[in-house]
Amino acid sequence: MNENPINKLFNKLNCSVPIWFLRQAGRHIPEYYEIRKKETDFISFCLNEELVIESTKLPLKYYDLDAAIVFSDILMIPWAMNRNVRFCKNLGPLLDPMIPDETLILKNISISEKLKPLKRSISILREDLPKSKSLIGFAGAPWTLACYMIEGKGSKDFINTRKALWNSNNWFMELIEILSLYVAQKLEIQAKAGADLLMIFDSWSHMIPNNFFEDCAINPISNIVQILREKKIFTPIIGFPFKAGSSLAKYSYETKVDCIALDWSVDLNWANNNINKQIAIQGNLDPASLIPINSHHLRKNVLAILEIMRDRRLIFNVGHGLTPDCKIKNVKTVIDIVRNYKG
Repeated sequence: MNENPINKLFNKLNCSVPIWFLRQAGRHIPEYYEIRKKETDFISFCLNEELVIESTKLPLKYYDLDAAIVFSDILMIPWAMNRNVRFCKNLGPLLDPMIPDETLILKNISISEKLKPLKRSISILREDLPKSKSLIGFAGAPWTLACYMIEGKGSKDFINTRKALWNSNNWFMELIEILSLYVAQKLEIQAKAGADLLMIFDSWSHMIPNNFFEDCAINPISNIVQILREKKIFTPIIGFPFKAGSSLAKYSYETKVDCIALDWSVDLNWANNNINKQIAIQGNLDPASLIPINSHHLRKNVLAILEIMRDRRLIFNVGHGLTPDCKIKNVKTVIDIVRNYKG
């Protein structure tokens, strides 16, 4: 029988509380902007193996972290599916929006060929990084990808996506099923290339109507995990259903993920009592606490998380990505507190 994937990870890391940060390789580090200038558009940047490797390693020059997160984007799947993904300054990502009930011609697209640069980047990174450092690959969850693909951009309420869910449910659920296959394919590519951990970001899970949460957030992730396990890929999987509220409990039991990431709004005492105790927890420091020049409450908040989670397997992290204005000094302070914690 295979060892529990998350136990195997913790044994490898050889520390009581591993630590890394979402979006650690990016905008809060001045050097990142110099690297970014080397490509004109963001998709080309994500496909440039040399720049991906350099960006992925960048935070390890600044911080004592237990993992590197491969530099990529969740929208590389829609890009590989020929949805004309592009990133525009001050507008964010733009895609050709899908029309509900249009013929789905997305089933037989091979994304592996288009994602070969990602595969090669991970292989090189795994060779280059010390064995003590884990390497994390990731993908967007089917619901979140569907949101972008139907709206054609980001949105405050994803009203077109929700309308499609209600008005064209059969079409919508077929889209979710197709996307689940592509998410599994991308995660498989990364695991086989050398990723030690996989993460699935459901950034817009809080937009799912409650009575559809199981169909759109839980079942697809469960299916993705099952596909990977049936292919003998036992890489630990972290699920991140952002701001999913009380649905986090059911998600933690039914998706079969090895770890659940919690955003900063989650009451950790509630999480201790309701989240599946067989899985690890990642989170959930508010990234805004890393912005102030004098963050008087930072130490108190970090210690509170550590204390509440002292009897759980915890990966210390932020409850969402580091922001461009967070302070390097504050990030280092958090790492020092976690490293010196004796709870």
